[in-house]
Amino acid sequence: MTNVSNVQAPVGALPDEVDSQKRHWLQAFHPPVEQVTAPQVQEAASPESIVADFIRQHSASGHLVARSVFLQPPYSVLEADLSALLDVLCQDANNADITRVQGAEDVYFYSTQTMTANYADMCVQVVENDICRAIAEAVRFDCRTYPRPYKVAMLTQPPYSFESQQISAALTAMETHPDYADIRTVESSNAEPYLFSERFMSYGKAYGLCEWLEVEQYQNP
Repeated sequence: MTNVSNVQAPVGALPDEVDSQKRHWLQAFHPPVEQVTAPQVQEAASPESIVADFIRQHSASGHLVARSVFLQPPYSVLEADLSALLDVLCQDANNADITRVQGAEDVYFYSTQTMTANYADMCVQVVENDICRAIAEAVRFDCRTYPRPYKVAMLTQPPYSFESQQISAALTAMETHPDYADIRTVESSNAEPYLFSERFMSYGKAYGLCEWLEVEQYQNP
């Protein structure tokens, strides 16, 4: 049996980092020994607004920003400075779209201008390599919200982009894991696999819906 914790997700590459012209604010936390005597050009943007813009850029590309990113090179912001900065950012009315979501391994930030809370939750599960939970939550969300069963092929699309082998291994692990006892499989007459949650719909309803989605709607335009 495949161990749930051993099922790994692909780690997608992040988009280009924040504009290099704005990166200098991070250096303010580590001032150089020798001060430049040339006149300084005052930046209109505050550190909070620059970080907010950085988060928005990533959200627009479908990525979260982990808090730990700012603690690592090339940023290397001190913990105390980062805590103060993020607290001010999250309380700033001008940056009300910047939201944080708690994961098991880190805190992540995103902009509600281009990313929904549900999509952000999906991204957290992918980033933290929790494929089984990602699948279960996607299935439960669709069954509860629309309601409809969840097409397995959707797991190969963003934000998941799982490989077929990863999906198969995860589904095998979920079959015997008590946390996912409600997740069941159903297949339409054209052999297209779907998943559904028994918390929100019966097998009969799930079959009827996937049959409509795959076959009947094309027979009855």
